[in-house]
Amino acid sequence: MAVLKSNRNESQLQFLDTARELEIFTLRNCVKFPKRYTFFITTEIVRLSQSVYNNVKAANSVFPSGELEVQMRRNYLTRANCDLQCLISQLDVAKEMFGEEVKSNTWCSWMDLIEKEAKLISAVKKKDRERLTKPTQDS
Repeated sequence: MAVLKSNRNESQLQFLDTARELEIFTLRNCVKFPKRYTFFITTEIVRLSQSVYNNVKAANSVFPSGELEVQMRRNYLTRANCDLQCLISQLDVAKEMFGEEVKSNTWCSWMDLIEKEAKLISAVKKKDRERLTKPTQDS
């Protein structure tokens, strides 16, 4: 059944899809960087994007039914967000090193994906917080 575009909202698992998309985008673009920088810059960029994806996958595997699970999930999401921030720093260095060798729209697309993922992670954390503080109804 089709849903009107105006009535669509983001999937609850969009944060996983975006993290996966970020990792694939990173891999595809890091192979274009000069080979001599592989061990100095690109390896760390790829590792950070993989870490983001691994942490959101781990967070998704924890169902937040109580305070302990919510905290575990929150820790994974916080690690993913920290890796996103480190990824921004590493991309900034990479852009300074060989920015003219990579198309400017590639840098913009990378930052857009990172920004989107950060917002999605924040939304998941907020939803978990609301779920935990929501009063349960007794039957």
